[in-house]
Amino acid sequence: MNTPEAAHGTKARCERYATMLLIVATALAGCSAMQGTAAIKGPIAQPVWKVGNEWAYRYETPSGAGTFVWRLDRIETLANEPHYVITAGTREIFYRVADLGFTKEILDGKTVRQISPSTWRPVAFPLSVGLSWDMKYLETRPTEQQTENVERRCMAEGEEVLTVPAGTFATIRIVCNQARNNAWVITVWYSPEVNHLVKDEYPVRTGGRGSRELLRFRLK
Repeated sequence: MNTPEAAHGTKARCERYATMLLIVATALAGCSAMQGTAAIKGPIAQPVWKVGNEWAYRYETPSGAGTFVWRLDRIETLANEPHYVITAGTREIFYRVADLGFTKEILDGKTVRQISPSTWRPVAFPLSVGLSWDMKYLETRPTEQQTENVERRCMAEGEEVLTVPAGTFATIRIVCNQARNNAWVITVWYSPEVNHLVKDEYPVRTGGRGSRELLRFRLK
């Protein structure tokens, strides 16, 4: 015969058992999530981009939001150096193949931004936590009739697992500042799985900050 005390003991044991099952299930789910994102091992080598690679992003700024696709359209020689040419609509962005240094940007057939020498790069290779690099260059904006001598310093601050619309990725977080006044320029989360950034944040000239997050990507 079941007494009230026995019934109470049985109920308590069932509750403890259910709690243990919940703990185990939660732990297993956590392990599964960790296994889906491999840790970054060793310095990251510079990627070799291929024509046809695509990275789609969603951007958001205080003035609005939208999407765009960066596509590696071709490799073109510029100042006797091969450059990757990334297209996004009528925009073309030139990155030196040797080190992914930014050289110039064209919009609707007109140069809107140019760097000399082309040392500006928010990601340097081989990339590892603790790496830092300094850059000095002249930035010209012909359509705005502006030139500026720029000095920047970037540092790979740490590893971070980041979830964006395209998925969850192991990344290295990089922060770049102006060397003269330490003003923040950009924060980039770089993923070796994507061969590009999966997210960045940057100050907007009119105030506030903007960001871009990876929606999807395709590597050849």
